[in-house]
Amino acid sequence: MLPQILPGAEPVYFPGGKVGCLVLHGVTASPQEVYWLAEYLSQQGYTVCLPRHFGHGLVDRHTIKRARWQDWYLSALDAYHLLRRNCDQVFVMGLSMGGLISLLLASALPVDGVAALAAPLFINAKNQWLAHILRHFGVRVAKFDQSVDPVDQRIREMQRDRGEPETGRVAYYEHTASGVAELFLLQKVVMQHLGAVTAPALLIYSEKDSAVPFGNLSLLERNLSRSRAITTLPLKQSDHIITNDLEHQQVFEAVGAFVKQYSGSSSA
Repeated sequence: MLPQILPGAEPVYFPGGKVGCLVLHGVTASPQEVYWLAEYLSQQGYTVCLPRHFGHGLVDRHTIKRARWQDWYLSALDAYHLLRRNCDQVFVMGLSMGGLISLLLASALPVDGVAALAAPLFINAKNQWLAHILRHFGVRVAKFDQSVDPVDQRIREMQRDRGEPETGRVAYYEHTASGVAELFLLQKVVMQHLGAVTAPALLIYSEKDSAVPFGNLSLLERNLSRSRAITTLPLKQSDHIITNDLEHQQVFEAVGAFVKQYSGSSSA
């Protein structure tokens, strides 16, 4: 059978004005988790590109075991150049792993701003070396029950209210050793390149994030030593998927205001 994308995991492109926004999702997830953010930015008149990272959002979830962090970076790089061909200004932003990729892009390419949403420069995980060994045996290191996930339930309720197809949270409710190992490698690469980021930065983290410690906010702020301006937004109620959680509207408005401020105009 040919590979198939799960409903709701499709990449999205919203045509708009000459200000472009590249929006990136996190590891094991799909474009669904940042779709409403992309839609919000489109409604402000921006051109928005929301790619699907390699190995994500597929019926056959085993494909992600072949993925390397370079594949995720290249997925974003393709989308960046697509926007660059059509826009005078480009902003990059992402949730979780997507935030790490956004920072890496901002270190290597001309961007007008970068937004890191719950980006995990570090996580509380012991024996990280073990993931690099277990990946060679195809080990699954964690599995979760989607039926009791409050974020999934909230997404379904919002989709019904918005008149959208009810997909729930489109993600792999498991972590493979391979995917975890690649995330650890990506963290190291991003830390090595943060000093090259000069664009304005928006950093949004939640104090109640159960996956990414809130201390990532101050760590990232300290290491973005060459950024022309840093704006921070600490959240009080949300868990990790801040684009789908209780304070999602606050996140959207903060990102929209950031793009508006540094795009240098009152409209897209």
